[in-house]
Amino acid sequence: MVKHLILLLLIGLAWGYKYESNEINTEEKEILNKHNLSIGMLDDKTGISLIGYTYNVKQTRFDEYFIGVGTMIMAFTGTVGWKHYYKKSRLSISSTFCGQYVAHLGFMGFMPTASLNLEYDLLDWVQIKLGGIGLVLLGGTSSEAGSDIGVLPFAGLSFRF
Repeated sequence: MVKHLILLLLIGLAWGYKYESNEINTEEKEILNKHNLSIGMLDDKTGISLIGYTYNVKQTRFDEYFIGVGTMIMAFTGTVGWKHYYKKSRLSISSTFCGQYVAHLGFMGFMPTASLNLEYDLLDWVQIKLGGIGLVLLGGTSSEAGSDIGVLPFAGLSFRF
C-alpha cells in the first residue's frame, strides 16, 4: 500500500511540474490558497470521504494540479488529480479528474474518478460544493476482486487556506 501511495505522489508531482523562470506572472501571484480542507458527503477531489485534505502542487487561474488524502471512517483514499474551471466567479463550474488509491477493511484498489462541480463562494475562503462523481473501482485485494462502476452525488463545504 505504501509503495502505491508513493507512486501516486511521484506521478502527481511529475504531472504538475513545469519549468518556471524567476519572473512570476501577476495572475499567479494572486493565487495564494494552496491548501483545501473539505467536509461533507463525498468530494470531487478525494472521492469517497467525509473529511479530505488536498494540496495544490501547481495552480493557475483556471487549473489546479493536486495531491491529497481523505477518510470515511473505515476507508482511506490517496489521490492525485487535475481540476479545471470552465467559469470562475462567485458561482463557479468545474470538472475534476483523479486517480485514487482506496484502502478499506479487507480491500485495497485503484479508483479513477471524474466529476462535474458547481461551487458557490460564501466567503473568499469558504465554498459550498455540489455535483456528481463518476467512479470505476478496478480490481483489488478482496475475495470479491473485480470492477464496479457508479455515479454518486456529493455535497459539502470546502475551506481554502
